[in-house]
Amino acid sequence: MFPKILKNYLRFWARLYLKRVKPEIIAVTGSAGKTSTKEVIFEVLKAGFGNQVRKSEGNLNTIYGVSLAILGFKKPPVPLDRLFSPWAWIPVLFSAPIKIWANSQTKYLVLEIAADKPGDVKFITTFVKPTISVITNIGSAHLEIFGSLEKIIQEKTQILHALKEGGTAVLNIDDKTLEKISESGNFKTITFALEKQADVVAKNITTEIIQNESDKTLLPLTKFQIVTEKNKFLAQTHTLGREANVYPALASTAVAEILSLKSNAIIEGLKNVRPEKHRMQVFHGKNASIIIDDVYNANPLSVKSALNTLKILPSQPVRQSPDGSRHLSGGRKIAVLGDMLELGKISEDAHKLIGGYALQVADIVLSIGEKAGDYGAEKKFSDKDELKIYLLNEARKGDIILIKASRGMALEEIVEALKQ
Repeated sequence: MFPKILKNYLRFWARLYLKRVKPEIIAVTGSAGKTSTKEVIFEVLKAGFGNQVRKSEGNLNTIYGVSLAILGFKKPPVPLDRLFSPWAWIPVLFSAPIKIWANSQTKYLVLEIAADKPGDVKFITTFVKPTISVITNIGSAHLEIFGSLEKIIQEKTQILHALKEGGTAVLNIDDKTLEKISESGNFKTITFALEKQADVVAKNITTEIIQNESDKTLLPLTKFQIVTEKNKFLAQTHTLGREANVYPALASTAVAEILSLKSNAIIEGLKNVRPEKHRMQVFHGKNASIIIDDVYNANPLSVKSALNTLKILPSQPVRQSPDGSRHLSGGRKIAVLGDMLELGKISEDAHKLIGGYALQVADIVLSIGEKAGDYGAEKKFSDKDELKIYLLNEARKGDIILIKASRGMALEEIVEALKQ
């Protein structure tokens, strides 16, 4: 009962704020990459419009979180999966009416929108009417809850149907579903892609891990050329990867051009981008290895994207003996993969498919978890402590160790154990 009252109460005040301030809303959704895309769009728009731009903080992307974000809250008083704590919400209930008078300078509001169950995006779009709707991709995340890919498509595309008159859809047409939508003619559309011809594309992509000379920390660095119908320029971000990194840059470029921003603002904004916590962060690991921490969450799309990054990263040089022979004493690529949860009936096949790809990409594949057994890894673990001990003994100089799993697996414990 309380959750229903709460979502409608928050919607009421969020709607009043939107009616009073009338910001242009940029809504972002997708099965993977929506948080990264939201962050990159925010950085680019902030470079051009300054404090006229706001974003939803953290993961305020649900039927409760979006309203909180609109009202300017940074986080909920309790985790949104523990709503049955009405007393904890008292400060929010009293401050929401006051919040509608704050942030009057906001002209552009970048919102991340997600769905925990069918109908969530439809509820959010009863009061959120975007000027620009961005969809990163549509895949099988939360398939167990939604029941079919068709229902996921129906849910995600609600933000297109909610567009204001004259609004624009920004779609990744490397995704087959979104390519079909872009060709339907139902929406004014700007497309972006890496593999296909689109309105916004990237060329000459390089991604690597460098060392910050000032404090010796590791920094991801990706460089590429962005090409649009209007422009062509070089850009870089301190984030890692091809899909997970460059797609958000292309989406943000599309949004920036819709809003008439110049390329110098896009370049500056992209330079300011840094990886979010547990999303392709890089650290020095034990025994001079390198750790890629991507444990925030996992589904087939995001795991394949992370493996693609591992694939294209330059390997560390292997040790070479005086006689010219080469020894694989370092420079290996190791994938540590945990369960992908909430995949329902496709779970076994999805784990097998991703596991097969991981075996092609990595020199060593390790798995942990009940469902992860279907990856077909060389070594399978059911206990985190056993995995920690194995990795601490196995890690060598120059190894690049990718750690990836669904949030429920809490593999940040492994990351912390391996950090130098």
